[in-house]
Amino acid sequence: MGDDRYSFDFGWLPDAMPIMWRAAFLTVQILLWSAVLSLMIGLVAGQMLMSRHVFLRVPARIYVDFFRLTPLLFQIVTLFFLLPMTTGISVPAFTSGVIALSLNYGAFFAEIFRAGVQSLDKGQWEAADSMGIPHLLVLRRIIYPQAIRRMLPPIGSMLVSLTKDTSLVSVIGVAELFNTAQSVGAQTFRQIEVLLSISLIYLAINLPLAWYAERLNRRVNVHA
Repeated sequence: MGDDRYSFDFGWLPDAMPIMWRAAFLTVQILLWSAVLSLMIGLVAGQMLMSRHVFLRVPARIYVDFFRLTPLLFQIVTLFFLLPMTTGISVPAFTSGVIALSLNYGAFFAEIFRAGVQSLDKGQWEAADSMGIPHLLVLRRIIYPQAIRRMLPPIGSMLVSLTKDTSLVSVIGVAELFNTAQSVGAQTFRQIEVLLSISLIYLAINLPLAWYAERLNRRVNVHA
């Protein structure tokens, strides 16, 4: 009987590495833009979820529930086709992907911010109100410095997930890491080796992120 074992071949790797690194750089760009925007969106939406005003709380709840409870892939594809139709402006696939990822993860971050703030003792709010301290000042000086300790672990986990979900923008033609890997695999007929290679690149991106999030979490808790 012949030997049916798969024979790995990474001879294509040196020639493909330049394009793979460019794709990895694009993936990091998507990650950074989406992380910053989603955290900003989450902070605002999280505050709206806790608002006493219905006209702020209800729209925020609709937004959060929609983007948390519908598939991210659906959101990416829909925004890619919907934005040009509604604005009349041709929106690049990169921009559409970043917007979709930011809106999706912003919804999750909104719940993280809301839960972190509401987990604190309400007596602090009452004491601040009795002293006439402005609401925003209470949040910035009293509430968030305490709540951030409880938010860091889930925020770190979400950022790691965001790195992996950048691969979904490949469906709208963004030449990020996964999209490029598919092209390289089709050209070299070495899909398994290509996928193993990009998995190491994703790992190289996520390991420092996970390590830093854990280190920051420990530092904040030590100084609590």
